[in-house]
Amino acid sequence: MNYIIDGTSKIYEANQDCTYKNFFPKNSDLCQYGCEFEFYIDKTIDFNVAIKNIKDKLFQITHSKIIVDMVSTPKYKERNNCMQIKPDISLDDNGIEISVPISSKDGIIHYIQHISSIIDQFGYTNEETGFHIHISTIKNDGNHIDFYRYMLLCHEEKLLTSWKPRNGYSQNVMDVLSKNTKQKSRIIKTKKGTIWNLEKIAPNHIEIKSIGGLNYHKDIDKLIYDFNLYTKYFLEVLNKPTKKHKKLILEHKKPLESLSSEIQQEFKKAVDNTGILPV
Repeated sequence: MNYIIDGTSKIYEANQDCTYKNFFPKNSDLCQYGCEFEFYIDKTIDFNVAIKNIKDKLFQITHSKIIVDMVSTPKYKERNNCMQIKPDISLDDNGIEISVPISSKDGIIHYIQHISSIIDQFGYTNEETGFHIHISTIKNDGNHIDFYRYMLLCHEEKLLTSWKPRNGYSQNVMDVLSKNTKQKSRIIKTKKGTIWNLEKIAPNHIEIKSIGGLNYHKDIDKLIYDFNLYTKYFLEVLNKPTKKHKKLILEHKKPLESLSSEIQQEFKKAVDNTGILPV
């Protein structure tokens, strides 16, 4: 398998004979998707051999180039359109991450089904590891996500708590926005090792980090079920608020009515710019 060198990365050519369909987003699609699988290589297996075998397995399931970099995060300019095998700074030495190329919705389901099996062959997942989902509109043309509505819909569906919390790895965004002032929220945000389980990365881009934990990769049906719901609500908040949306917002703000106007303003600021949303 031929490759080129880019810094510390090896970029392997794409599999022109891949038997699966092409999962690249179409120009007519509204959204595009991505996901990342964190896991550990089994210590009973030679690490370098495992990486090679994982790369060969991935080669069979994608039409994209494959980047392998065990030193640092790849800098290759087309990396988001590549399958990546790379270190994960939140994990110990034998912890890695597989990041899939920008894909269609069907592509993410395809990768969940196949990469979960690859993890099972060469590694394991524990309380530290997570599965991240990226959803964004293809066009960043003013179709900005109403993060507040999205957060409340995910909370109502119990998506943000459907997996066992990974303390120190995933802070529930609902806890932050419901129980803390802006100042307190920023302290939580900047605490080492803490990430939000739901975050607005850009006006048109959401990242979900609520999924993970011991053996998360073995529950493929649940991974797909939750992914479909997160996608459903993302599309929903691209449109105008429904009666259900307005009711959720009113119910969430109701406890604030008995508080001082100063505290209410702090809450509004927290929703707007606590660090969960870009300032």
